[in-house]
Amino acid sequence: MRFIPLLLLSVPLLLSCTLQPQPPEPVPNPPMADLPPDTLPNNIPTQIRTDLANHLGVPTNQITIQNSSRQTWSDGCLGLGGPAESCLAALTEGWQVEAIDTATNETYIYRTNLTGDHIRREP
Repeated sequence: MRFIPLLLLSVPLLLSCTLQPQPPEPVPNPPMADLPPDTLPNNIPTQIRTDLANHLGVPTNQITIQNSSRQTWSDGCLGLGGPAESCLAALTEGWQVEAIDTATNETYIYRTNLTGDHIRREP
């Protein structure tokens, strides 16, 4: 019986020692720091070829990347936002990429942010 008051006094102390949640570890940046400023990251052509091939219903090896250039877009929608779309009102660094369907020689222009997380095809 002598241990019950001691036990009751120690419960708040033990509860105050719970582990605090740790913040999530930062996601590492893509390896763009190692690339020259005008070098298109490898993931962007792959994503564009896949998107265009799906859009056209053709194999990805029928799509080639012709040209790319660094651009600064007027907003987070890469300057292609629609009237019902909310776009971040900030200049956005990125790429303009020209893709070609080699079977038809049709050219398609894509816009991306700098890392290729956000890709849009121009209408």
